[in-house]
Amino acid sequence: MRLGRSLRRMWATVAVVSLLLAVVLVRLVWLQGMDSAGYALAASDEKHEFVTLHAARGSIVDRNGVPLAYTADAKDIVADPTMVPATERLDYATMLAPPLGKSVMAIADQLTSTSHYALLATALSPAAAKQIEELTLNGKPLSGIFAQATSQRLYPGHTAGANVVGLIQSDGTGAAGIEYSYDSLLRGTDGSVSYQKDSVGNINPAGPIKRKAAADGGTVRLTIDQDLQYLSQKYLDDSIRQSGARGGQLTILDSRTGQVLAMASNGSFDPQNPATIKSGQSMNPNVQQVFEPGSANKIVAISAALEKGLINPRTVLSVPDTISTGGISVHDAWWHPTQHFTATGVLAKSSNVGTLLIADKVGKQTFNDYLHRFGLGQKTGVELPGESAGLLPDISSWSDSTFANLPIGQGVAMTSLQLASMYQTVANDGVRIPPRIVDSVTNPDGSLIPTAQPAGIRVLSTPTARTLRTMLESVTLKGGTGTRAAIPGYRVAGKTGTAQQPDPTTGRYSDSVYWDTFAGMAPADNPRFAVAIMIDNPAHGLEGGDVAAPLFHHIASYELSAAKIAPSGSQAVLVPLTLD
Repeated sequence: MRLGRSLRRMWATVAVVSLLLAVVLVRLVWLQGMDSAGYALAASDEKHEFVTLHAARGSIVDRNGVPLAYTADAKDIVADPTMVPATERLDYATMLAPPLGKSVMAIADQLTSTSHYALLATALSPAAAKQIEELTLNGKPLSGIFAQATSQRLYPGHTAGANVVGLIQSDGTGAAGIEYSYDSLLRGTDGSVSYQKDSVGNINPAGPIKRKAAADGGTVRLTIDQDLQYLSQKYLDDSIRQSGARGGQLTILDSRTGQVLAMASNGSFDPQNPATIKSGQSMNPNVQQVFEPGSANKIVAISAALEKGLINPRTVLSVPDTISTGGISVHDAWWHPTQHFTATGVLAKSSNVGTLLIADKVGKQTFNDYLHRFGLGQKTGVELPGESAGLLPDISSWSDSTFANLPIGQGVAMTSLQLASMYQTVANDGVRIPPRIVDSVTNPDGSLIPTAQPAGIRVLSTPTARTLRTMLESVTLKGGTGTRAAIPGYRVAGKTGTAQQPDPTTGRYSDSVYWDTFAGMAPADNPRFAVAIMIDNPAHGLEGGDVAAPLFHHIASYELSAAKIAPSGSQAVLVPLTLD
């Protein structure tokens, strides 16, 4: 009996143990087979730590490699307020305030925080941060004050070229200009480091460390010249101030390549200090804001008439003081009896009536074709954000009064870049090259990619372009409206303009608010660059020849000298302006 009971107990124990082993076996099979991936992933998540390695933002340089924007090492100054002795907080704040450029009370407030982290200053130079780290009180270093590594974006030119270069946002991404257009190249690619930690959060020295290096951003080389950009901004600002104008724009193109050499506008900002940006301010008016060019647009009708053989520089026209067309009366800027102007005289003296007589010979359709050939009403494709196509009414909407305004530069609006491109066309023997402002990019891997040269667009034949240039020279010679643009020793060609601005209160053109323009090239016998200038409503009734032409003189004189361009070796072809 006792033996039977013992056997039964033994078999019961065996059965229980077998059942337990079976449960454990089933659980192991489940863990290793059915749910192994999930547990492995969970274990990996618990043991691995990831740290981002931030890429350094690439540089923007001018055509000669001079830095316009770059990233430099910097230090943030931080504090652990809990480590600052309460009795010494005011002493700490008094010592830190001057080098940090903050008030004593502002720093004292931060040091009274119960947090372990307070950001006292950002992006100081390493030298400035070292001075703060070396501060002592009663012979001891300041407890709880640290410097941590960061970086800062520097713009050596500050306001000069800011409209082109742009700036970055607080998160380091591009906000305007080239910084925005080429953000993906400039910002590079962040890397990372991952390592294992034990169950209590300590780094496991025996665990694997995986490192993915950061790829720093590439470099963008622009076509602008820093020195010319700086001088252009200075001369423009001086001209605006001296004339009492509201603002202005200036754009310079290489006549042979269409590359932008300089692009300046009023109301610039300092990209290192975003507080200098005014509310609603255009980041780059040269490509974003339009104006009516006035008589600078007269080259369209004149060049079309030359190309079609309807006129030549000596063609004589009987020009009255006023002409009525489309229900409106158009008159010249000065009173005169009916005179016999040459076609050259019409351009040199800027006769509105004479220009309309020539435009009438050309006809609406041909005139419209040439407006489009010169690139009006369409974007240039320059590598800058927010470019405007300008304003050009479709020919289907033209009335007779429209055709009375467009040839004299009213009712059509353009950017200073478009105006410069028109005159680059004439300077380049009739071939318009869409302007570009990026010379090349260097990728993070070091590969250099030059900007493809846009295909030239034949607008005028070479003989027509050269004939037009000689006619435009008369504008800067005795009897012309742009004599103040002339440069001794050089032949200069260009055109003045004075356009009425629309009055928003009446919907009509104002008789007291104007855009003044001058667009031209030098040397006229072998043009190397083209310049377009707009001055917004100068005081005292000043016109394009009074304020924009002198600005051209200063800018062109500098560039001729800086580029070591030899004086003209020939004389201008003189054509009588009137035959009375």
